[in-house]
Amino acid sequence: MEPNKVKYSPPLISRLKIHLIAWLLFIFYEVVINEVLIGATSNFGNYAVFYSCNILLFYFHAHIAMPASQVKSKKAIWLLPLIILAEIIVYIPFVLGIARVFMEYFGVTMVNPPDFKLKNIVSLIWRCVYFLFFSTAYYFVINYIKERKTLQEAEEQRLLMIIENQKVQTELVKSQHAHLKAQINPHFLFNTLSFIYSNARKTAPEAAEAIMSLSEMMRYSMQENERTYTGLGLEIEQVENLIHLHQIRSGNTLLISLNYPQELLKIQVIPLVLLTLVENMFKHGNLQNAAHPATIDIYQDQSFLIMKTRNLIEHKATHTSHHIGMENIEKRLKILYGDEASMQIKKENNFFEVTVAIKIS
Repeated sequence: MEPNKVKYSPPLISRLKIHLIAWLLFIFYEVVINEVLIGATSNFGNYAVFYSCNILLFYFHAHIAMPASQVKSKKAIWLLPLIILAEIIVYIPFVLGIARVFMEYFGVTMVNPPDFKLKNIVSLIWRCVYFLFFSTAYYFVINYIKERKTLQEAEEQRLLMIIENQKVQTELVKSQHAHLKAQINPHFLFNTLSFIYSNARKTAPEAAEAIMSLSEMMRYSMQENERTYTGLGLEIEQVENLIHLHQIRSGNTLLISLNYPQELLKIQVIPLVLLTLVENMFKHGNLQNAAHPATIDIYQDQSFLIMKTRNLIEHKATHTSHHIGMENIEKRLKILYGDEASMQIKKENNFFEVTVAIKIS
């Protein structure tokens, strides 16, 4: 197995290179000024000790002292001068102590003996203030760049949100357009059915009635699909249309009774539940047995609205049952009523019975 390798991100390497090059150029500039123009001589060890201390001061002030001084309070105006004063006080003995250690233990030659003479103290104060000034400027430049980057990212995020909102608005317009187009087709259909009804009313009155019942049921189905609740009376009206349509089709041979009290007609229920139950009776029930007519009973049992259908099972059914209608009713009841509604299905003695109970206030 290969040993683990430490990975450095390219931005970090780039920053380190920039800092290194900047310090080398700065030191080269000062050495040239010091050695060539002023004529003061020194050695590598002397430069290494003092520039190491100055660079350490530079980064300590920029990354520790300056952030610590940025406190939002009334006393903050005095905090930075106190920190700078403390840095100067610590800097002088620290540099002299490091210089003495390197001179005594590592044989580094110093231009001036590292003692607490006035000349050395004044020189160190000047150098400390000099690097603190550049370090403070560096801190504000870096923070300015960070703030600019943050503002740029915030602006980019704002633009992205605007683009997303525009996309949403575009999709909304498309959806509304599609909805309007979907309404146009039924509009033509209802106009056509109305035209056929008008022409068939005199020559084939039963066909005309069937067309009218079908038109009303289709209109109701489309309108109520967009609503959460509807009046029970409207639902019963469409059930009567459905029964009337099937009676015309069968020559009035169907034996089915619809029973409900008038006081329940204004109760609000989810649409197409009762209509689906009755439609299921026509698809899979035997509705022509005089001894056992099909029944649709709607009544109130305490605080529950009961809708019950009961019919003989047609064993020679022409429609294959996939139970989609019943499953759809059960899901919709669960979503809109939760535990305050239920549906029970019973098959016994050749009878099929469905009971829907909905709690009403």
